[in-house]
Amino acid sequence: MGLPRAALIVACACACGDNRAGGDARDAAPVFRHPLSLPDDELARQSLQILGADVPGAKAVSCNGCHGLTTQRLRYWGRLADKALATCLTDFDVSTRDAARAQLDCLRAMPSSPTSDFQTRKLGGFASAAHLPWFAYVFDLAYGADAPAQLAAFRQLAGMPRGDVPALTQDELDVVAEWFVRGLPALETTLVPPPPPDQCTPMIASDVATHVAAMATQGWAALNRQSQLAMFGCGAATDPRACLQSYPFATDLPFGTGWEISGRGRIRVLADVTYTTSFWTRSSADGRFVAHGVADIPGSYVIDLQRALPIPIDALYDPAFFPDASGFVFQGGARNICPAGVLTSNPSAIAMTEPGCRAIAELGLYQHVGARAGGDYFAVDGLFVADDGGKLPTVDDPDAAFVASTKTSFTPMIFDGTGYAPRGKVDVPTPFEGDPVLSPSAQLIVTRLAGPADHQLGYVLRRVDATFDGASYAIDTPELARYCVSGGKPGFSYDERWLVFHHYEPSGAANLYLMELATGAPVQITNLRPGQYALFPHFRSDGWIYAQVRDMTTAHEYTIATDAALQ
Repeated sequence: MGLPRAALIVACACACGDNRAGGDARDAAPVFRHPLSLPDDELARQSLQILGADVPGAKAVSCNGCHGLTTQRLRYWGRLADKALATCLTDFDVSTRDAARAQLDCLRAMPSSPTSDFQTRKLGGFASAAHLPWFAYVFDLAYGADAPAQLAAFRQLAGMPRGDVPALTQDELDVVAEWFVRGLPALETTLVPPPPPDQCTPMIASDVATHVAAMATQGWAALNRQSQLAMFGCGAATDPRACLQSYPFATDLPFGTGWEISGRGRIRVLADVTYTTSFWTRSSADGRFVAHGVADIPGSYVIDLQRALPIPIDALYDPAFFPDASGFVFQGGARNICPAGVLTSNPSAIAMTEPGCRAIAELGLYQHVGARAGGDYFAVDGLFVADDGGKLPTVDDPDAAFVASTKTSFTPMIFDGTGYAPRGKVDVPTPFEGDPVLSPSAQLIVTRLAGPADHQLGYVLRRVDATFDGASYAIDTPELARYCVSGGKPGFSYDERWLVFHHYEPSGAANLYLMELATGAPVQITNLRPGQYALFPHFRSDGWIYAQVRDMTTAHEYTIATDAALQ
């Protein structure tokens, strides 16, 4: 999640005790939290157990299902909570409709837009209170008859924890809230996990070059050529460099001046939109469909470039497309996986309930997908750090808050011609590695490697050895390479020769970088100005790279394509 996904649980000192406003029950706000008198060390221990941190007696599944609970991450959640209390959640005794609406609208991505998404980042420490009575009361007061729908959207978009993880009870919230109110005392003395690596040593095994050579003829780029997958914008052209010629060069447009670097590809602008996307952008194998969450409207969009229109889709974030163009995943809807025909039938809107669509609970957030040629489909997910930069000035790459117990989860699936069905989920230990990305062939994963203070040390490349055991798979992931560079979640090319990733610059821009797996040498391929962010790059099957540009200077976003990997 795709989406801010931190599971924060704090409360405000002003919320202590009985905060009922008096009057009848309809007009009285429920108690938000109950103050506790536990000693600091006991409070820290119980709070970390509730959150699922690496301490004895911790919950097996809680906030740790999506997030690495490091001391730096918990301190960050505390800062977000302080900001939420100072700017949005300022009155726990709320008793009027206008006051309730003002507090709730403040929690939206765009407070002036009553249809924009609620955000976990705006909620701060109250995200894990989303399912408790106080928020239900405030939504009822603010929205009346529309309260159930608004509350459901709020809980889906911003409530923590996500998925089928049980929400905190009031008693649990009371404990963790008290700890955060006191400023997380005894955190460093109670949470003493194994330290992450303190350095990155570059290495690339010879197996990487062997794999790249094999994928030149066996990978999805070659297979899609053999099956004559029609690439968008190519017409009768057989050289992919001749594709997309009807779209303008970025350098010919005022906002794109200087974006190109000589000898490192030409950049074309595929779409210019005034809505604000949410989390990453991903595209179909043929390049026709471009999908992303949208922050300022309910639901999301899939842009059909062939018809030059955005298709509303009843989902929230984390789009992904299978490399053989058979289907797609989009999280946060009634169902989360559908066959490609849902898109290629030229719909006016997508409900995610069309024939062939299915809800597969095993598909965790921030997933990536691949497929074994002639075999099963796979999805991968694990601990993640949400990356939605460029909406505010951003100068640093996402943290790498991953811990010693981090696992990468694989979900194998079969496709029966109309829909997908999961086999058993498989967890593989990947200590201090998160944000896993699966290659198109499902034979490689790449992860971001944590270092001291949650800083990223580099990327780790692993082979996926999957052996079918009759019901699911036995999976091993031997390490093949370490690339000691920093950036966001990368994307594999369909021939699996390249990785592409975005990197936030100290100047307040983000640029795209291209790196050969076999050499590990990153090359900058865009040159954006401060306030412009090239984000979420990914390949289509023929080697074109798509990305989304957030431009704070024009309040627009642009979907771009570069042929840098084809030069």
